Amino acid sequence: MSHPNPHIDKVSILGEESICLGFHIFDYLVRDTLSNFKASTYVIITDTHLEKLYLNRFKESFHKISKELAGTAALPRLLAYVIPPGENSKSREIKGHIEDYFLEQGCTRDTLVFAMGGGVIGDLVGFVAATFMRGIPFVQVPTTLLAMVDSSIGGKTAVDTPQAKNSIGAFWQPKRIFIDLSVLETLPEREFVNGMAEVIKTAAIWNESDFILLENGAEAIRDAVLKPVRNVEFQGMTLGSSFFLSA
Repeated sequence: MSHPNPHIDKVSILGEESICLGFHIFDYLVRDTLSNFKASTYVIITDTHLEKLYLNRFKESFHKISKELAGTAALPRLLAYVIPPGENSKSREIKGHIEDYFLEQGCTRDTLVFAMGGGVIGDLVGFVAATFMRGIPFVQVPTTLLAMVDSSIGGKTAVDTPQAKNSIGAFWQPKRIFIDLSVLETLPEREFVNGMAEVIKTAAIWNESDFILLENGAEAIRDAVLKPVRNVEFQGMTLGSSFFLSA
C-alpha cells in the first residue's frame, strides 16, 4: 500500500534536506527521485527476502510515476539486481558481480542506484556507487531500524574481507535517505532490538530528556514498531515519525 499524499518529515544533512521520513512513502520516494535526480537508467538492488516483500510494489510505483512524469520524452529504464541476504554478501566478489551486471546492461554515468535493505545492502551498494564510472548517485531505502538510524545516514560504504569488517570502502553520501516506517512492521523483534540499542546509545550521549523518554516508554515504543498501529500515546506525546526524528 502507498498513500498518494503522505506526511513527510525532512531532516537536513550537509545543508540539504536529504532524509525523508514517513509511512507508506514508496510513491513519494519514486516521484521525488525521478523529479530531482534525472537519469536514463535506474537500478534497484535488494536481497531475496526483501524482493518478495517490496520489489513488485516498487516496480509498480516506478512504472506508473515515470509515465506520468515523462510526457512525450523517453521513459527511463528500471533494472533490478537481487543478491542473497546476510553478511556474506558484503564482499568484493558480490561487488564485482554487480559491477559486471552494470557493464553488461550498458549502464553509464547517467545511472542512479537504489539500495533497498539493511546495513549490508546499504554499505555494499553505496560502495558500488562510489566506484562505478568513478562515482554515480545513489539513494538509500533502509528497511531495518539499525540502518534507518545509523548506517544509511553517514555516507560510509564498505565491503568486508577475511581479514576485517569494513576494511575496504569509501565515503559516498546518498542523494536521499527515504525512511518508510511502515516496513518496520515486518521486522523481527531481534532486529528491532539491535536498532533500538543504537537509538538508546545516541540519546545517552546526546540528550538526557530523550534518554529518559526511551527509558520510561520502552513498551509503548516496542508496540508502535512491532504492532500494526500508526500512533501510540504515552506521556502526552504521539509516538510516530516525529519520535524517530528526535531519537
